[in-house]
Amino acid sequence: MTGERILITGATGNVGAETLRELIHHSEKSHFEVIAGVRDPAKSRPLLKVQPDRFVKLDFADTRTFATALTGVSRMLLVRPPELANVDNYFKPFIEATKQAGVRKVTFLSMQGVENNPVTPHHKIEKLIVEADLEFTFLRPSFFMQNLCTTHRDEIRLRNELFIPAGNSRTSFIDARDVAAIAALALTSQSSEHFNRGYELTGSEALTYHEIAQILTDSLGHPIVYRKPSVLQFIWRKWRKEKLPLNYVLIMTSMYTIARTEKAAGIMTETEQLLGRPPITFRQFATDNRSVWMRDQ
Repeated sequence: MTGERILITGATGNVGAETLRELIHHSEKSHFEVIAGVRDPAKSRPLLKVQPDRFVKLDFADTRTFATALTGVSRMLLVRPPELANVDNYFKPFIEATKQAGVRKVTFLSMQGVENNPVTPHHKIEKLIVEADLEFTFLRPSFFMQNLCTTHRDEIRLRNELFIPAGNSRTSFIDARDVAAIAALALTSQSSEHFNRGYELTGSEALTYHEIAQILTDSLGHPIVYRKPSVLQFIWRKWRKEKLPLNYVLIMTSMYTIARTEKAAGIMTETEQLLGRPPITFRQFATDNRSVWMRDQ
C-alpha cells in the first residue's frame, strides 16, 4: 500500500483517536499517510494526544468540504457523529462523493445487531456503502466500555453510582482500543481477507451492572452502587435534570432496553481471532482508566 492515503473521520472520538494512534505507530507507517477529517482542525488539534500527518476540514453537514477532504484518499474509517441521524441528508451525499473521489475501501464503525435493525442510521449507511459498490469492512461492536468514561462518568465520579436501566441482565462489553486495533488491521491489510465482511465484535465476558459496579468499587477503593432505575426514571433524570437532548436520551433508552432483554449478552470469538490475543477485560479497562473517575479530575 505504498503511497496510500488513509482518512480518519471522527478522529477525536474514542475509536477514531485510538485508530489514529494504531496507524501512526504502525510498523508499515512509512508506506501510507494518515489524514484526520474534522469539522474544525484548529480546535481538534489540541484534543489529540497523537497527531495525524495532516488535518482536513470535513463537515458531513457541508457538502462543500467533501471534495477536498477526499482528494487522494484510497482508504477511510467512517464514523457517524451521534447527533447526525438523517442518513439521506448527510451520508448519502458523502458516500456518493466517496465513490466519485475513487476511494477504494471503507471501514465503517457500525453497531451490533444492525443487520436485523433496519430503523437504525447504521443499517441505512451500511446499505448505501454496499449499493455504491465500495469495498467495505463493517465493524459491529457491542457496548463500549468507554461509555462509562463519557456518558456515565459524572454519576460514577460525583455520585458513586451507576444509573442505568438495564435491570439484572448481562451485557457484553468491548474496549474501544480493541475495535480500533481491528479497524487499523482492516485499513492496512494488503490482502482481500477483510473486504466485504461484517464483524460482530465483543469482549470475552458478559457482565451485569452489579458486577461492573463491584469492579469499579475494587478499582477506585470506595463503593460504587448500581441503582437499577426504571426506564421512566432514567429518561426523567437524563432529560429533565441533566438536560441531555431528548432524542439522545431516547436512543440511550432503546439501547438499554435491548440490554434488559438479554439480547446484548452474546459473546463472539471474532475479536480474539482477528487480534490474535484475548480482548481487554473490563477489570483491566477499569484499572487503566481509574483517574477518569477520581473526584479531583
